Amino acid sequence: MGIRVPPDTRRRQLIAEAGKLLTRHGIEQVQITEVAERSGVSRPLVYRLFPTRQALLRAVLEDFTEYLGARFQEALKRGEAASVEALTTTFVEACCDAIEQKGSGPWLLLEPRSADPELCSMARTVFVELLDPWQQQLSFFLGVPASRAFYVLWIIVAAGRATLAGWIDGVVERKRAVTDATRVVTALLSTFAGSSQPQLHAVPKGKASKHRQRSKPEIAKKGPHVRRVGP
Repeated sequence: MGIRVPPDTRRRQLIAEAGKLLTRHGIEQVQITEVAERSGVSRPLVYRLFPTRQALLRAVLEDFTEYLGARFQEALKRGEAASVEALTTTFVEACCDAIEQKGSGPWLLLEPRSADPELCSMARTVFVELLDPWQQQLSFFLGVPASRAFYVLWIIVAAGRATLAGWIDGVVERKRAVTDATRVVTALLSTFAGSSQPQLHAVPKGKASKHRQRSKPEIAKKGPHVRRVGP
């Protein structure tokens, strides 16, 4: 008789396998049948844990952003007294650590190139949830409404992602990509901040401003499209 694997353990196994498929072969390869075969389980078992393919993909994204969010908080606690440039570097390093740990597939899927509008909407919603606490930080730093900080944050994030694309594609080494991303993000922060210096503090997970809670659905739906750089 085989050993019965606890549902939570099996769920993590399936998410990990789907993440590997996503990174190595792209989103089209992430199918329930393929994940089941590679995990050594039946399709019905996968469907019991993930009723749809999209539910599985969302779980992959949420697993990635949960890991990345934890790394962000750790980086912030370690570097609260550091300079803006040093703190930015710790955040960029946290992104690289997450990509190395979980694969580049989930990172790229946060801004997918897909003809499936439902998938794009789902990925964007997960990304907005990841950035939500940092939007509040930026709003406080710049002294602007949360809605304005949202768009500024997406500009900064797009620049950082574009810089890391060279590393993901194997064009530059990680150290070079981190340096370039730090310079770009720091320059943008300085430009939007003027003569001020940002004061960033850890934000409890799930704590959003009232304005942010009201505006999230609309912003997630109508916010600026950020083109993903890379394959």
